[in-house]
Amino acid sequence: MINNIFSTLGGKTASERRLEILSNNVANALTPGFKASRPVFNLAPVGEPSDPGELQQTYVNIADSYVHFSDAPFVETGNPFDLAIEGSGFFVVSTPNGEMYTRNGQFTLDSNKRLVTMDGKTVVGQSGGEITIDGKDVKIEVDGSVLVDGVRADAIKVVDFADKRSLRNSGKSLFVNVDDGNAEIASKGFSVKQGAYEASNVDVMKEMVELINALRAYESYTKIDQMAGDILQKLIELGR
Repeated sequence: MINNIFSTLGGKTASERRLEILSNNVANALTPGFKASRPVFNLAPVGEPSDPGELQQTYVNIADSYVHFSDAPFVETGNPFDLAIEGSGFFVVSTPNGEMYTRNGQFTLDSNKRLVTMDGKTVVGQSGGEITIDGKDVKIEVDGSVLVDGVRADAIKVVDFADKRSLRNSGKSLFVNVDDGNAEIASKGFSVKQGAYEASNVDVMKEMVELINALRAYESYTKIDQMAGDILQKLIELGR
């Protein structure tokens, strides 16, 4: 009886976590550069079989989640500071918690004429520092080179990872690398498109269907949990 309750609680907790992940995806359907996350389910054993021929009882849980790095459509704006990466790779931005990575190329200039994200984080150049743009004619080449009034000022730093599973969401469209052994590498075969940015890769219709399924599963586990609780209470009363 206790094992059955444990299995039900495990399924309810997994459904609740699944709802959180899907809800976050839907909430960021319009966030530039956002990449949807997916839960990773597994089966964990409940106790030990009392008989060698008895089947092992298990319960489901969410062991982890991963970011689905599929391409998203580009939004054409004509803004010279909006950039999109065609191919694999990430822009690098400097934050108070160190360098992070993004596919969101909606950039602007701050009061010091530095290239920054919309919330003020500085974009890292190939030189390793900030990119200062002080001029009228700004052109970004496909390799990321920044030309200001015809003079090369710097280049946008674009990096990649051999294993993207170590990248975790760190708020909206930012990612952090949680594995020091999976260091950033120079991106190959990419091109930077000026005057456009990458949208979110969230498929709203698909996410809504998944959300409804997850909600139904959560409701079912909740009902079973309530039934098990009622049965357990009756057994306790009978024992008295």
